[in-house]
Amino acid sequence: MFEFLKRKADFFKGIIKKRDTKNKLDKKVLRKNDISLLILDERWNNLFKNSERTAEIAAKEEKLKELLKLQSRLTEEAKDISARKKDRMDKIIKLTPEVFDKNNEEAKKEMVSCEKEIKWINERLPKIEEELENIPNLIKEANLELLEVTVNAVYYKIGFNQRRIKELEAFIEEERTRLKELIDEKETLAEDDTDIYSYFHDLLGAEELEKLDKIFFG
Repeated sequence: MFEFLKRKADFFKGIIKKRDTKNKLDKKVLRKNDISLLILDERWNNLFKNSERTAEIAAKEEKLKELLKLQSRLTEEAKDISARKKDRMDKIIKLTPEVFDKNNEEAKKEMVSCEKEIKWINERLPKIEEELENIPNLIKEANLELLEVTVNAVYYKIGFNQRRIKELEAFIEEERTRLKELIDEKETLAEDDTDIYSYFHDLLGAEELEKLDKIFFG
């Protein structure tokens, strides 16, 4: 078992060394296809039910997760500051009579604060929108990168598995032959014992045979 695990580990260490441009997927073709998000794909996750993800796959997977988290955070932030902008604009409308009709100093300060915040929101929102516009392409690219390293890893795994299957088939065939020999030996011995007992039972009788059993077998 230890030797098998060592060979398996050595095999996967060789994956990185063996990769070259011929292992690269044609991303131009893949970009035209609607590739689902791998980390949300149950069948993709099931590829690793009997083995761990390689470090490369784990890194690409984490990159994709971070992009999705960023998209979620930016979407939430845009929603939040848009609501805050509306709230501050409503507050300015309410403060207008206090500021311009009553010359209320506290109202002026509050209005200035609202205007500053609205100005910051007006600067921040376009940046968020720009990022949100770019993120889908980044997510798609990261997903394709994850697909590429997945294909490399699992196909090398298939190659290893096929070699191991051949080894196991040879071992099973060898053990099957050995098992048949053992069964034949067991049946021969049992047949010999039956013939011996039958002969001496007829020759000496059951009582004498029982005495011999006690002497030789306790």
